[in-house]
Amino acid sequence: MENFDDKDKLIDQLSDQLAENFLTTLEILNRIVLMTEKFYDGSHSRFVAEKVERIGSDLGLKDESLTELKIAAQLHDLGKIGFSDTLLFKNSNEMDINEFKIYSKHPEIAYNILNVNPHFNEISKMVLFHHEKMDGTGFPYRLTSEKIHYGAKIISVVNIYHNAIFKRKTINQRNNQSIQNINAQTFLDNTKERFNNVMNFLYSKRGSQFETKVVEALLEIETAERRAMGEKTIIRLAVNQLEPGMRIAEDYFTSFGMLIAARGETLTSDSIKALFRFVETNELPMKILVME
Repeated sequence: MENFDDKDKLIDQLSDQLAENFLTTLEILNRIVLMTEKFYDGSHSRFVAEKVERIGSDLGLKDESLTELKIAAQLHDLGKIGFSDTLLFKNSNEMDINEFKIYSKHPEIAYNILNVNPHFNEISKMVLFHHEKMDGTGFPYRLTSEKIHYGAKIISVVNIYHNAIFKRKTINQRNNQSIQNINAQTFLDNTKERFNNVMNFLYSKRGSQFETKVVEALLEIETAERRAMGEKTIIRLAVNQLEPGMRIAEDYFTSFGMLIAARGETLTSDSIKALFRFVETNELPMKILVME
């Protein structure tokens, strides 16, 4: 007689291994994406992932759909791996014809990487379509509204917003503040014009190029966050004094250039534990800048 208990245990073990392998694969892909983000203040993929998750939740997405949306946001620029620094630094409207031809292939490159794994089926579609626009003026396929994955419509809006606010204006620029206490109002003042410009652009194109509900949700979230930020102070705290809900106020990199903590990232219990590990290996100073 077959031992069904042993079979159940084997199935559970295989399921655990598959789950662990999936998470390991995600971590590897996330690290690859971070290598393409050297010209941003903060992590582009982390910001987009955090915001699309909030917007998706506000718009009624649940459980698996919301998780897939967040993963797609984290990996949406995977196809840029191997692009030259000159290309990565530019915005698409600054590229010449040949540069844009190369750039416009990155959604397909990422799709071809991700679609190998059946677990990434919906995720790869969102990544493939995140530069499409509802009026058919996007790329790579010039799709119209009903043919674009809804998750891609959310990623598209947040992607444009973050590029407008946080992409660096000079190729060697890096935010290396060392001031002990900084009023966050300085950041708000420095980005006010860019914030108004990108929001006016998105709002003017809502319903034509971008999903109206997504634009309105982003506007509400970011306006509230900027208002709250104006009331905060940036201070330097020891890692053992950090608390969930605080936000990182400066980019922190490993000795080999990988971003490990991004400005604007909200701390969680897990991320604080990860910061402890980086302190223990001397990859992070004992005190870091946070907003509280």
